[in-house]
Amino acid sequence: MQTLVALDLETTGLDPERDGIIEIGAVRFTGERVEDQFQTLINPGRPLPAFITQLTGITDDMLAGAPRLTQVLSELESFVGDHTVLGHSVNFDLGFLQQKGLFHYNQAIDTYDLAAVMLPTAARYDLSSLASALGVPLRDSHRAFDDAEATMGVFQQLFARALDLPRNVVEEVCRLGADIHWGAGWIFEEVLAAQKRLGLSDGGEPVWEPAASFDGPEIEYAPLEPYAEPVALDVEEIAAVLEPGGLFAQSFPGYENRPQQVSMLRAVTEAISSSRHLLVEAGTGIGKSMAYLLPAFEWARLNGQRVVVSTNTINLQDQLIYKDVPDLQAALGVDLRAAVLKGRGNYLCLRRLAALRRLGPRSADEMRVLAKVLVWLASGGQGDRGEISLRGTGEAIAWSRISSDSEDCSTETCLHGPGPICPYYRSRLAAESAHVVIVNHALLMADIATGNRVLPEFDYLIVDEAHHLESATTNGLGFKVGEMEIQRLLRDLGRPDSGLLGQIRGLASSQLSRSSEAQVIRAVEMIGDQAGECAEYVRALFAALTDFLALRREDRSLGPYGQQERIVAGSRTLPEWSDLEIAWDNLRRPFAVMLQSLGELSEGLLELSEQGLNAAEDIAVGARAIHRGLAEVFAQLDHMVFEPDPMMIYWAEAFRDPSRPTLHAAPLEVGPLVERYLWYGKESVIMTSATLTTAGEFDYIRRRLHAYEADELALGSPFDYESSTLLYLVNDIPEPAAGSPYQQGVERGLIDLCLATGGRALALFTSYAQLRRTANAISGPLAQAGIAVLEQGDGASRHALLETFRTSDQAILLGTRSFWEGIDVPGEALSALAIIRIPFDVPSDPIVAARAETYESPFQQYSVPEAILRFRQGFGRLIRTASDRGIVISFDRRLLSKTYGRAFLESLPRCTVRSGRLAGLAEAAERWLGV
Repeated sequence: MQTLVALDLETTGLDPERDGIIEIGAVRFTGERVEDQFQTLINPGRPLPAFITQLTGITDDMLAGAPRLTQVLSELESFVGDHTVLGHSVNFDLGFLQQKGLFHYNQAIDTYDLAAVMLPTAARYDLSSLASALGVPLRDSHRAFDDAEATMGVFQQLFARALDLPRNVVEEVCRLGADIHWGAGWIFEEVLAAQKRLGLSDGGEPVWEPAASFDGPEIEYAPLEPYAEPVALDVEEIAAVLEPGGLFAQSFPGYENRPQQVSMLRAVTEAISSSRHLLVEAGTGIGKSMAYLLPAFEWARLNGQRVVVSTNTINLQDQLIYKDVPDLQAALGVDLRAAVLKGRGNYLCLRRLAALRRLGPRSADEMRVLAKVLVWLASGGQGDRGEISLRGTGEAIAWSRISSDSEDCSTETCLHGPGPICPYYRSRLAAESAHVVIVNHALLMADIATGNRVLPEFDYLIVDEAHHLESATTNGLGFKVGEMEIQRLLRDLGRPDSGLLGQIRGLASSQLSRSSEAQVIRAVEMIGDQAGECAEYVRALFAALTDFLALRREDRSLGPYGQQERIVAGSRTLPEWSDLEIAWDNLRRPFAVMLQSLGELSEGLLELSEQGLNAAEDIAVGARAIHRGLAEVFAQLDHMVFEPDPMMIYWAEAFRDPSRPTLHAAPLEVGPLVERYLWYGKESVIMTSATLTTAGEFDYIRRRLHAYEADELALGSPFDYESSTLLYLVNDIPEPAAGSPYQQGVERGLIDLCLATGGRALALFTSYAQLRRTANAISGPLAQAGIAVLEQGDGASRHALLETFRTSDQAILLGTRSFWEGIDVPGEALSALAIIRIPFDVPSDPIVAARAETYESPFQQYSVPEAILRFRQGFGRLIRTASDRGIVISFDRRLLSKTYGRAFLESLPRCTVRSGRLAGLAEAAERWLGV
């Protein structure tokens, strides 16, 4: 094992050109032996930002007597020498030092990359999480020497794990990555050498096959079949399970009866049993999942008819399958079969994996994903993407090359072929035999879009988190493309000597007769020429789009929110639009010819595969995938430019980098689809959520989802909001339109609030720019009181921010849109919730603008109800259990000054409401919370 130097820096910021180094830590080691250490503070010659002191614990006083960077560079260079540099996200540290002329030629190893391969199922790869998971001591995170020591320890543990891998796996990773620089190749070469040195294997074992890792129990394929005569459910008998003295009370000590839960259960039972549709609003704490699971299972058991449950989030799916269903089974003591089914792209395809192993990866992203998957399967992975972590777009694209694909997979090859059943068909068989099948909204709508070809046949549906159904459908049926995506597909297609076309040419040269080879080579060369021509015209098309957007904004620079330009009938009459039409017309001709030629070539490859040529099948799979991707781009762009669909919304967007604009399409209305395929297509559909009503009425959600004939039931929360929650409406703050005076009021109010409560606060913003301004203004004053300011967008993940907030004694968390719902922080850790402004959608957003036009009074009928639903979700972050207590503060005076404000207040649970001055906020919080 060669000598390595683990290195870590602390800096004043993230930019090597503008920010300075404040601490250096390094450890030189060989194997398990530490040879030397290096650590020093650095005086950057400038005051430290408050958040850096908060993060690291390093103060200006500590740095006052420290050396300048120039005084230690020579010593550091000598310490490191020409050894390999090891770091966690090592390019960050090297970026600062290479600015000073150091370590340009040292090899670098990133423990982040290595951990991503060796720990494919880890939820997080930050240094502290890895150290904790691997049992590596980390005394003080965000101190350079401690982090360097931890990086060394993490590396040693990961290397030891790699030594335990089957030698054939390590050999294959080395073989596949021999010609690609992918971040961890050197490590695997070292591991292989160590395995040979230690005699861990003689290399004579059978060739390792990932299919052999699927060792789960074989599924007894017994699909549900409807009974001849439906058996009606006994509402009283089912309700008794949850009532006092029932099976749940007997099975779970401390079980608390909730009348609202029983009321919901009765309504759901009656709706399913009598084939009616139902909308149910179930407030926080009702326990709605058990109220619909119990009748769903009973109906399926008694009638042989599966029930599909659709959710928006993975968290809820996990709760249902891992907690609620087992609890229900334990209480009832009967066989309840539930299965989670995901889209085909979430499952590994064994045939496509085998093809990639034979053909080899084409990029660093593909190599990383391939190595990760081989390690994962060798460790018992079952082929579900949800088990592993994929990073960024590149790895997601690489996964798509080895995931299941509806057009290239079939029951005959994947279910009845040799070897184990593939991961997708294992899940499909489980779903076929399950009483309840749990899916997400996107898969539910994909089933609709494909004519019910995705899910097993069903007539009974429960949609939880139903307030997200419209947005999930919009996203699932939408389209987005930029120049980079199209050029990537063309690069994957390649040229006669590279990419897919190069592989086809190689196949022809090695496997076909001379006449057939010549024919294939002519086709490959023609497609290659067309692809090259298309690449040039794609650049011209997006250059024209860039010019179009620049002219529309009158050549002004892009603001922080970028530019969205809706493409409507008027847009198509503008002179600048004609340049875009000409650019697309130039592209579409070679594009269409290329698609036809590629399709014919793909069919020819399939014919060869049917003759027993496996290599042809491998390449055909890739050819058809590229053909489908390019065909979708062609169809969407052709509609967008020349044949717009009146039921679609089209727009162009530029964000930050005006040279990389994107084109988008989304459905105008989701309601007609839901009405045709769900309300009219199913026997019973139940939609539920904590937020379906606005001002106590279901009218808005009925219109959006065409739920005109569904019954309705609104159930309040069992929590006592009047005694647990104070809603404080600041009545003397300027309205948001006032600008600086309003912002100053928000900053002053948050500082006063946090000083009174010791932090323990969540502030919800509608604008990231306002969040950043607020964070900059309040961080200093709060830091002096020992209160940390955690802000969304500072580099930490949403999960990491929440965990830090939950475990901090004194902190305020500032979040934008994704923090308005799905946040669960029970207890005193969250005692104050600040809603900075009413969460109205941006009126210029293309989807918002287009859908608003379908109303006679867009603001009152569309904008206000949408904002109310989001406002209610935000309000619901505070009280999560019956024992919680807290204060909600509205800094938006429009709740009091505008006529629509009453609708917002009437949509909230009945709590204690006070209107008061900004100066009285701190005292009100202290009194209510008793602090």
